[in-house]
Amino acid sequence: MICAPLRILSALLLLALPISAAERVVIIDPGHGGSHDSGSEAERSLSAANNATSPGGLKEKDLTLELAVAVRDQIAGRAAAHPQTKLTCRLTRTDDSNPDFAQRAQVCASARPLPCAIVSLHFNAGGGKALGTVAVFQDQARNLNYGADHAFATGLIKATSEAVAKFVPGSRAREPISDAHLHGGTGSNFFHQLNKMGELRAVPKCFLEIEFIDRADVDKSLLARRAEAFPIIAGAIAEYLYTTCE
Repeated sequence: MICAPLRILSALLLLALPISAAERVVIIDPGHGGSHDSGSEAERSLSAANNATSPGGLKEKDLTLELAVAVRDQIAGRAAAHPQTKLTCRLTRTDDSNPDFAQRAQVCASARPLPCAIVSLHFNAGGGKALGTVAVFQDQARNLNYGADHAFATGLIKATSEAVAKFVPGSRAREPISDAHLHGGTGSNFFHQLNKMGELRAVPKCFLEIEFIDRADVDKSLLARRAEAFPIIAGAIAEYLYTTCE
């Protein structure tokens, strides 16, 4: 039998122990993948296998996966150094496959706890003339979380652009844009599928377009140096997500 003073002492010791931070999950979606489109436009689940290609032949689908893995590794490194944060990164794909957007949304909805942020990684193309980092978020007409998504996208652009500009002279942070121009005005298929998961509507989310890769200077200064550049860019993204998910 434990006497009263010992019970009190045990209770006080338990109260003195540090309280663990709640676990957080962030979802990184490496855009595109595989060798064929998946899903269908009729079901609003269509995901293209690849869009942008660099002058040197590097494909967006491969670059997004490589960078997504780097982001995951950066978050894991921070979690190991600061276990009290308990932030975990999960990817919607880990190989050269192309889940349709309904499947990608299901990965997000099945995360436990629910994600604190969702970022779909992409590389842009603009006819060889445009330059800079931009994000796409859901149009106000379909988005109850419009203000928070706009703020999230703006901050993510800034953090990412500062890292990209270390390798691409003249690269800049561009203003985030809504998805109103996509699919004939109906918006992003991914956002459409995420909206069907009611629990995800309040989660900050956007597409992040790292840089326009259909330019020879970007191919040379960024992509050819990605072994050096991607960990730095991934670190900037990871740090921003840590701050957002605190």
